Amino acid sequence: MKNVRKIAVIAIAGCLSLTVLAGLAGCSGGSSSSSSASASSSAAAQSQNAPAATAQFSEDELLSGKHHAVIQVEGYDPITVEMDADAAPITVTNFVNLANNSYYNGKTFYRIVEDFCLQGGTLGNSASGNDSSLDTITGEFSSNGVENPLADNFDRGTVAMARTTLPNSATSTFFITLGSSSQVGASLDGQYAAFGTIGEEGMAIVDAIVADYIANVDNSQMGTISDETKQPIIESITVTD
Repeated sequence: MKNVRKIAVIAIAGCLSLTVLAGLAGCSGGSSSSSSASASSSAAAQSQNAPAATAQFSEDELLSGKHHAVIQVEGYDPITVEMDADAAPITVTNFVNLANNSYYNGKTFYRIVEDFCLQGGTLGNSASGNDSSLDTITGEFSSNGVENPLADNFDRGTVAMARTTLPNSATSTFFITLGSSSQVGASLDGQYAAFGTIGEEGMAIVDAIVADYIANVDNSQMGTISDETKQPIIESITVTD
């Protein structure tokens, strides 16, 4: 596997309308219009946390093809993610780079939205903990003018990057969809950089995590588990190929 490194930083100009369903609370939307409206408000409240630059990779540093990563959550069997670098080369390269540098070790999943998503992987282990020390990446999804077929068809077990209202604001936070395409597609299709999938064996483990921690969720806070000691801990994410 290629050793990836960031080589340039390009300033972002302008911003996205606050009506777009986005945000580090990216998975906070739901299938209902009221949930979508709440997600939009949450995104707007967090837009000030968006980093101001986007990291790019040289052509020869970008990964291609399929790769796999293993998410180890404390107390559970490992979860394998199949990443598609042909669909989202920048996103996969960035995720692999972070995993290989042990960035995710000790981070948590801090949000659970039932039948929608499990989200985490950021400094501070909370929706307000966007890691400003990391460069942002280009959002690989159609509403941002980037072709990514995986991002056009969200379904159960899709892995994608969360972001603020800015399309190129993702850094490390990711989410796993829990619901079917009919439950998540309206809020997510073409709006977020999907880059991988988890099979049913892995999703059974994700479901177990959700079942064990859903009681800790504060539904008034868009599904956030406000007590960090009650969040599932990501021990490590290991890239295997």
